[in-house]
Amino acid sequence: MSGHFWVVLLLIATAFRPLTQAEDLSGRVRKAVEHITLDQPGTKPFHLKAVLAPTLLRDSDSGRSGEIEMWWESPARWKRELRSPSFHQIEIVNDGRDWQRNEGDFFPEWLREIAVELVRPVPPLQDVLEHAKSAEVRRMMGQTSLDWVTNTGTAEVHNIRRTVVAMREDSGELLYAFGFGWGGGFHDYQNFHGRQIAHTVSLGSPECTAKVVTLEDLGDVPSGFFDAPAKDGDPQLLQTVLIDEITLQKNLLLLEPSPWPPLENGAIEGNVTTNVVVDRSGKVRETGSIVSENSAINDAGRQRILAMQFKPFLVNGVPVQAMSQITLPFKTVRPAGSEVFDTARSYFERGRKVGFPEAGTAPYVLRAEFEAGTKTGPAKGRYEDTWLSDSRWRREIWFENSHYVRSRDGDKQYQLAEGLEVGLLELVLRIIEPIPALATFQESDWRIKRETISEIRAVRVLAGYESPEGKLDPEQARGYWFDDNGLLLKTFFNGIESRRSDFQDFAGIKFSHHVEVLKEGHLAIRISVTEVTSPGEVPAKTFELKGHSSERTFTSEVR
Repeated sequence: MSGHFWVVLLLIATAFRPLTQAEDLSGRVRKAVEHITLDQPGTKPFHLKAVLAPTLLRDSDSGRSGEIEMWWESPARWKRELRSPSFHQIEIVNDGRDWQRNEGDFFPEWLREIAVELVRPVPPLQDVLEHAKSAEVRRMMGQTSLDWVTNTGTAEVHNIRRTVVAMREDSGELLYAFGFGWGGGFHDYQNFHGRQIAHTVSLGSPECTAKVVTLEDLGDVPSGFFDAPAKDGDPQLLQTVLIDEITLQKNLLLLEPSPWPPLENGAIEGNVTTNVVVDRSGKVRETGSIVSENSAINDAGRQRILAMQFKPFLVNGVPVQAMSQITLPFKTVRPAGSEVFDTARSYFERGRKVGFPEAGTAPYVLRAEFEAGTKTGPAKGRYEDTWLSDSRWRREIWFENSHYVRSRDGDKQYQLAEGLEVGLLELVLRIIEPIPALATFQESDWRIKRETISEIRAVRVLAGYESPEGKLDPEQARGYWFDDNGLLLKTFFNGIESRRSDFQDFAGIKFSHHVEVLKEGHLAIRISVTEVTSPGEVPAKTFELKGHSSERTFTSEVR
């Protein structure tokens, strides 16, 4: 192996850390948010200016550019000016009076949100703190993230809405936070009178980035600077309200039905869901990311949602913009003569059944060796899997001074982790058994197509972003390639590719005896099965690890 080997290994090993059970982190969240919030009592009066631009060059024509400038004396006394290619607003708040002058008939939601996020990163703080007490908690690569879902939708269609908050473990800084109608990623923290303020804030899709170019003391302002002359302002305020889907649907006007386009693969029936912003006339002006049971229907779903018309939404008799979630059912057919693919679930179920010994009925002991990199060069580790049944098994792995065990004995589960290379050992376990648990994914996330792997016809089951050139996003994409018999040939997740070969039979299960793991095209790990035998007599205490009881946390792994 090359000298690059151990560097690659360190990169992928640190990408994996075990998930933890939910715990009450609301105090840490409160501290992280309040420490970076400008718009709160006690903040020294300030003048802020930020420039806005698309994060990615490919989105340069998205129109998401402009400037934000704010003069702030207190939460009840401030002035703000927003500029974008399609909208310009000056707003003054002065002790209960709100004054606006707007140019443009629609306040873009991305602009509204980023203007808030610059000074108040988590607007619904109390609601977030309450949910943080029971949120799912994950720790990975030096950060702690909390996430939870809220049930939404209508009586006919059940949906969820996800909220996420992530902080750095060392400094407690907020990294990103997203919820309904708010959120962003926060970077480049700088001190302002004891508060650490993010000078780079990114949000939206296409993503827009705001960079703070000025953050200084307010100083003296002209007399009457925060006054709002009635003759110069708009007679009605332009505001955006967040509403639930049931309320949104009540204002939907009937539209003529039209057929959905045929779909070559994936689900042909399901729902299209997204966030929408409706303007004061009832027209849909913005949509968020589309989620559906089949991504191939997403473009058609977006166009249909954009064509919807609603009765204007009123607050105290005044039309307002409204943001909500919307769900649209679809049902279509296959094109004539096209190949019909099964669901992602069926490929995963079949792949596990035909290609992994724990899916069979015959007890076994499997032993393997693997080679991985260290700072002093390649080193060898070993793996042993003792399986009697779904409720009695033990997986154990060693590498240098590190040792990791997972086991199950009836209803009890155990976990033992020791040493500096636990992240690597967890990675090897996942590579050996990579097919995700069926309870951890949505069918709508997956796209299915034909590909050829080493001259073998394969079916690719993929989730996450893929560029037009076919390059898979290392952070988002997850892919699995199966041959026509259901055997798993290749995987891709977290930017790591594994290739499986040398399939041999044991008790009717034909599974891979050789796996190569690559990162950025470089070989990082080799795994070789050395022995698969019947277990014979296994002591009852083999599956018990006293003092190391464990509970299953949210993970894509089956065992």
